[in-house]
Amino acid sequence: MRLNDVLAQRNLRLTMLSGHHQGDRVVQQFFTTDLLDPSRYLSGGEVVLTGLMWRRTPEDSEVFAAAVARAGVSAVGAGAAAYGTVPVDLVEACARHDVPVFEVPVEVSFTAISDAIGATLRIEQATGLAAVVNRHQGLIAALTEDAQLADLLPSAAADIPCWALSATGRLIAGTSPLADDLRARLARTFLTAPRLPHVLSVARNRRYSLFAAGTHPGRRLDAWFLACAGDVTTWDHDRRQAVEGLTTLLALERAHLDRHLRVERRLAAHLLQPLLDGAAPAEIAPRLESCRLDPDATFLALTAGTAGGSPTTDLALTIVEELARPLAPSAAIAEIGSEVHAIIQLTPTPDGSAPADVVARIRDAARALTPGLNGARIAIGTSTPAIGVAALDGAVEEARHAHRYALTRPEQVAVVASGDLSSHALLLAAVPAEARRAFHRRLLRPLAEYDRSHNARLVHTLDTFLRCDGSWTRTAKLLHVHVNTLRYRIQRIEQLTGRQLRRFDDRVDLYLALELQRH
Repeated sequence: MRLNDVLAQRNLRLTMLSGHHQGDRVVQQFFTTDLLDPSRYLSGGEVVLTGLMWRRTPEDSEVFAAAVARAGVSAVGAGAAAYGTVPVDLVEACARHDVPVFEVPVEVSFTAISDAIGATLRIEQATGLAAVVNRHQGLIAALTEDAQLADLLPSAAADIPCWALSATGRLIAGTSPLADDLRARLARTFLTAPRLPHVLSVARNRRYSLFAAGTHPGRRLDAWFLACAGDVTTWDHDRRQAVEGLTTLLALERAHLDRHLRVERRLAAHLLQPLLDGAAPAEIAPRLESCRLDPDATFLALTAGTAGGSPTTDLALTIVEELARPLAPSAAIAEIGSEVHAIIQLTPTPDGSAPADVVARIRDAARALTPGLNGARIAIGTSTPAIGVAALDGAVEEARHAHRYALTRPEQVAVVASGDLSSHALLLAAVPAEARRAFHRRLLRPLAEYDRSHNARLVHTLDTFLRCDGSWTRTAKLLHVHVNTLRYRIQRIEQLTGRQLRRFDDRVDLYLALELQRH
């Protein structure tokens, strides 16, 4: 049933006040309320009938209109009894939020509207139910016979353009290709939408409706979702039911994958624990094969975990599994202690070398998940590519060192590649955090305190001097000071730190302290 069908009931004498061009909106049901914010009780597609008892000031209309728009209602029916007419501020607020409004005359009750329209709605819903049930049963039967989602979705979707996506925007299945930038935008919207289903406008006449598929309460990072072309608020009952069947299909496929992953994690732990314990390559090779990994292949080792007191490694495990899937057909991923470890078999380029952009792809995909972290911090370290089983132990150590360094980074999602670390950074990552903090405080605190008291910029002067390789002329030029002023500052730095900048080892100590400050 469409909104125009409701307004066409002459005996109800309903008058459209705004949204005259939106009469084709689909009406799913009626909902009567006098709450200022009824959104928690709405699922979308409703006509909200209200006696306006919630309105105390004109500003309340904005709150009400924003709430019902956020819930995806089809229209608002406002009773005229409380004020003799529908207040202009409500009409204007609903127009701003693209919600049609009609007036219910004083002599017509909300019950009369529900009774007049409800019977028609029930008949429409019952008519499509049998077809929906048959469709669901057929899809579920196909899945249990190991049919692939990529093959099922196009036929199951019928005339609904739709795509099954992961939280990173990875395309799982779809009725047609989907541009990379659009997939990224859909995923970002899925992670941040206050509630689902959610309608995303990407252009004047292009809208996508996003639906959850097996989402865990309070967390969407490890869920898949369905993106359908069109605006769910304008769909009829049959189309909504068809999409509900598709989300059920997607949720079943995800549950099937989760069961498979639990088995794979056990096999991966059987490989990774001995590898971390220093087992010989001869012992590791058959364990690689049990994880469907070729002992002679090129691998990337990865270590991840939560940082800064963020809860559980389960979150890191979810993220690593999502990051690994687009990189290679085979990977061993498991939670060992407080860390998540992965061995990813890389697909070589035509010349036989490892893909050069693999770390960049990990970094981009990890950062795409940031909106769904809810404040948690993730640290990820990767190795350089390792060829063959004999090189795996070194790759794992590289990844663990890079991970320790990532834990010191301030970013919410820190991805550090071993190849990005200079030698001193790699060494610093292996030093306990408290020792690093003590070293930094001992050398630079006197300078920082002097700067606060005298605005002398000694820390900045020291940093510039060291980066100019101790050149007085270049340092003075960069600082825009006279060389004599620079000499005075360096003398003060030496007095406060007890170090002599003409000595190489003292310069190294001060440089490392500055590096710790940056990280």
